[in-house]
Amino acid sequence: MQITNSTIGGKVVIFESIIDEIPGGLSLPVTDLDNTKVDATLSVDKRWLKAGAPVYVDIAARTATLCKSALGITGGGATTPRVSKNNHFKVGEFLNDGVTSSEITAIDVTNAGYDIITVGEALLYAAGTKYGEGSVSGASIALAFTPNGVTKDDVYIADGNADVAVVTMGTVREDALTYPINSLYAIALRGGTAGTGRSLITLV
Repeated sequence: MQITNSTIGGKVVIFESIIDEIPGGLSLPVTDLDNTKVDATLSVDKRWLKAGAPVYVDIAARTATLCKSALGITGGGATTPRVSKNNHFKVGEFLNDGVTSSEITAIDVTNAGYDIITVGEALLYAAGTKYGEGSVSGASIALAFTPNGVTKDDVYIADGNADVAVVTMGTVREDALTYPINSLYAIALRGGTAGTGRSLITLV
């Protein structure tokens, strides 16, 4: 399927093309997500997971687990980065800057423009830095979950685990994504460094 318009009926178009997909029957676990958070005064509503979210598909288990990410925003620091409010990170998880992972010790969500994530070790930090979720603290690029697809549609997750469709091959408009895809995620979505992964997602 080829999509060429930038919007259809006022809806942002995520995909330039979709070559292959898993059309449904995958359960997206919400246990580790902030899936009921909504606060109009803080401009946040996490009840919907937006299309284009990177996920790890486990075919045997029929699950699609969110690969968490966040975008750096001006004004923070190496151990207190300010990040986009649409993130699903939680205390005890590991924020990864593409080179190093550091355990999250606190998250301040009181500002309407950003969250402040406090980590134990200094990370690379600048506006526009794309963070993913690591699996251990220290100099490591090991990820908590390695993406092999992206969600096809917006999905309501406030009621619990949700059925999702996942695109595994196609072209994605990076500037239309709600959840940033860092370099480690992008490589994985292209099939990994060896090109042997199950997905072939190109960012444009």
